[in-house]
Amino acid sequence: MLLPEQKSLQNKKQQAGLRIIPLGGMEEVGRNMTVFEYGKDIIILDMGIQFPEEDMPGIDYIIPNISYLNGKEQNIKAVIFSHAHLDHIGAAPLLLPKLGFPTVVGRDLTIALLKKRMEDFERGSSRYLQTITIKSINERFSFGKFKVGFFNVEHSIMDAIGVIINTAQGTIIHPGDWTMEKDPVERTPLTYEHLANLPKPKILMLESLGAVNTSSALVSEKEMYKNLEKLILQAKGKVIISTFASQIRRIGHILDYAREIGKKVALDGYSMKTNVEIARELGYIKAGKDVLVPMSEINKYPDEKIIIICT
Repeated sequence: MLLPEQKSLQNKKQQAGLRIIPLGGMEEVGRNMTVFEYGKDIIILDMGIQFPEEDMPGIDYIIPNISYLNGKEQNIKAVIFSHAHLDHIGAAPLLLPKLGFPTVVGRDLTIALLKKRMEDFERGSSRYLQTITIKSINERFSFGKFKVGFFNVEHSIMDAIGVIINTAQGTIIHPGDWTMEKDPVERTPLTYEHLANLPKPKILMLESLGAVNTSSALVSEKEMYKNLEKLILQAKGKVIISTFASQIRRIGHILDYAREIGKKVALDGYSMKTNVEIARELGYIKAGKDVLVPMSEINKYPDEKIIIICT
């Protein structure tokens, strides 16, 4: 049995150590949010939503339970967003105000889509954001007792990053969402060998739906685009493609291919239009008026010359 003073010392040691508290995203698709706590300092990775299952009628989406952070709002040094898919930024408009709008960190496209998400939820709310834009993957930041760095990852949206968190008790490596492309399209293949040189002990946290899939029949990005291009090219009439508006890299590829084969593209859906416009403003999508046409004008062209991309 511990004496009262021994219990007090034990509690202080526990409070001074590194804690990793997942508030969502574990053994589920969506609701990604992880708290890292060292002493009284806290940083958070992502704030995502989860879409409801079939047995959840009347529920639009599910957000992480942040009751653990009640009373600790002033200890939050930063919220880092790994990329701009909704399962990683979707809950931000609901949770950031409850936490007192802590500093948010991300790359250009991530911050731009986060601001749009805030405005869609409540007009004018993005003005409360305190943002740090990661201009280079080699940048390093200090947030309280945490030293934070980054690394590039493969994903279906631009500006996705992995996070390296250095503490006195160890190094945490978290790639956010990621894929392993051996032969990516129009990009140099990534390697992660440099992560082996980080200070020990290391904690590797992985998110991937296909992590345990050892099938040799996995379709590469190059093969996927080849099949998609074949379907578009051989179509006898209009081509209608439904996808998430956040699949910006793939949408950009379709726009480039449409220009190559002389087709026009119309976008439908609010998020689809605004996301593509943001990506164009940042230079991630090059297609302009020579490819894009309004939905109201598609009847001016033969059906076989039209591709519709919608949500």
